[in-house]
Amino acid sequence: MRVYSGLIGLAVVLASPAWAEAPKPVEALDLYRLEQPIDPQLSPDGKQVAVLRQSRDIQTDRVLTDLWLVPVPGGGAGEGRRLLVGADRAPSTARWSPDGSAIAFVGKDGPKSQIFVLDMKEGIARPLTTLKFSPSALSWSPDGKKIAFVNLIEEKPEALYRLPEKPEGATWAAPARVVRTFPYRTDPEGWLTPGDYQVFILDVANGALTQVTSGRGDWGREDGQPAWTPDGQFVIVSGNPAPDAHLKPVQSDLYAWPAAGGGNARQLTADDGFENSPVVSPDGKALAYVGWRNRQTSFQRTDVFVASLAATGLTTQSRNLTLKLDRPASQISWRKDGKGVNFLYQDVGISRVGFAPLDGPVSVATPEVGNTRLLLPSSGGSYSTDGTKTVYPSVEADRPANLALWSQGKETILWDMNAAWRTGKSIGKLEEIWTPSSADGRKVHGWILYPPNFDPSKKYPLAMDIHGGPHTDYGPMFSITHQLYAAAGYVTLFTNPRGSIGYGEEFANLINLCYPCQDHDDLMSSVDAVIARGFIDTNRLYIGGGSGGGVLSSWAIGKTNRFAAASVKRPVINWTSEALTSDIGAVVTRYWFEKKPWEQPEKYWARSPLSLVGNVRTPTIIITGESDYRTPMSDSEQYFQALQLQGVESALVRLPEAGHGFGRPSQWLAAILSTIGWYDSHRKTAE
Repeated sequence: MRVYSGLIGLAVVLASPAWAEAPKPVEALDLYRLEQPIDPQLSPDGKQVAVLRQSRDIQTDRVLTDLWLVPVPGGGAGEGRRLLVGADRAPSTARWSPDGSAIAFVGKDGPKSQIFVLDMKEGIARPLTTLKFSPSALSWSPDGKKIAFVNLIEEKPEALYRLPEKPEGATWAAPARVVRTFPYRTDPEGWLTPGDYQVFILDVANGALTQVTSGRGDWGREDGQPAWTPDGQFVIVSGNPAPDAHLKPVQSDLYAWPAAGGGNARQLTADDGFENSPVVSPDGKALAYVGWRNRQTSFQRTDVFVASLAATGLTTQSRNLTLKLDRPASQISWRKDGKGVNFLYQDVGISRVGFAPLDGPVSVATPEVGNTRLLLPSSGGSYSTDGTKTVYPSVEADRPANLALWSQGKETILWDMNAAWRTGKSIGKLEEIWTPSSADGRKVHGWILYPPNFDPSKKYPLAMDIHGGPHTDYGPMFSITHQLYAAAGYVTLFTNPRGSIGYGEEFANLINLCYPCQDHDDLMSSVDAVIARGFIDTNRLYIGGGSGGGVLSSWAIGKTNRFAAASVKRPVINWTSEALTSDIGAVVTRYWFEKKPWEQPEKYWARSPLSLVGNVRTPTIIITGESDYRTPMSDSEQYFQALQLQGVESALVRLPEAGHGFGRPSQWLAAILSTIGWYDSHRKTAE
């Protein structure tokens, strides 16, 4: 059951006069009109929600955030209001103090990001730091007097050479960039500053800083936030101080560091695997965390573990609370009574909040949690709960997520940011489908988005869009990409082929050491199932996708010529160059292949779409950011040049300064609209 409350009614009334124009399809400029609730945080008294409102500014072509306070029904807090009025702080990571009297957040202070604390009575936010690098992972101490956070400590290597002094007034080239560490650049961070991430503690009263961790380890970088013990004596974080940690990017353990600084760490876990996101129970006697045991497979499910905790460390072997759930878990939090742990998990295309008791089976605490990725319908929202109330982004097919509350078995919409926009739009129907794969009969989950005013007696072009990852998913949620395809008249198909998460670890690992392989059969089976419905023009079949979807779309057109055109976005084309030029080379060579490229060149080549380029006849557009370090531009250049040498009609769209996420809003629109334009201009003819 869903009810509406709060910040929606007036917007709908004002936007819906009797003489309003007829609803129109989604258009490109709607990207700048839509808003989303990001990272909602329930206040300690459960009466209000601090939430970031995300929008896109058409003048600056930038993503913006501001901080709002939204009342919970019955909380007596009045209407929602914007905090930080008149201050362009670009807030993020907003966290309530334990007593609810203040909110700490990361915000802009001039060109750099700093930690601010907003006093809720005064309504004034003051900066407390003057850091060189952006802080992250804010965590209040139990007494509300201190804040732990993570920050980079730069390491300046000894110079290899010194140039002679240039003459006065001379103009020389920019200094050489000397690289001596690995990885040296990542997406989306760009070129990395050498150094390690360390945990600091900020005294809220006087701004004094204490460095808690030290040495190698990148401490706390992978955690949601550092975990305090209830007495405030220790801070628990993950890290890997091993000399070869850069070659083991998914290996870490938990350590307890004295909060006073200057002490030695106590190692709490020593498993072969990945442990992070620690959370200490309210009584301080147990530690919960997210982790997985290393099985050397491309997908390894994260579970919720718990163990007894004492001053000397863990006192019992950790127990896996979510083993039987067989779904990837994240974002854990203890229930106030200490009897179990809440967590987020992906399940058949959406996220849910689960509850794992210390004894007993896992149950569903909140049945559906939506996403905050406006551009594509991938799961991955966040939540905040006090055990009885949960706030989160809702699952919506016809608009971006609303800010929602789950309490007493029902969903209440606290803020529909896009209610007025929705009244003026004509949105096509979204239909769920399950299709047996021609590979082995396994059911493949997917969705069909129909154009507005769809008429089943007519023939429509079909656009298949493939998600990335490959270990991610799509779900029944709004995305501007698919909506623009539908508005352009395309029946849009998106599915979760084998390798997708949310269907069990076995399903996800069907592509282990075999990617791409039978995931191609899953995709083609779904295309066949939609064609069988009778309303698809088979001369206008199109295929595309980004990242992992770029891999599978380029692989598909090397396997079949059934498509009239393809849109290959930020792809891996050559697994050898991906392993040796991307920011995930250590993952590729350790988990996606058995050995390194020079040890198994034939296996890297056999799984590279470039190996099939001689078969390609499909007109293909390739779209990649010039600063993409996850699937570097060099792979797209290889593919474009290979297609040109083969005489295949092709185009390479380069997005300046854009990374793997396609950069600024207009660059996403360029990727979407160039794909639609490419599809519109190609129709399959008899060979």
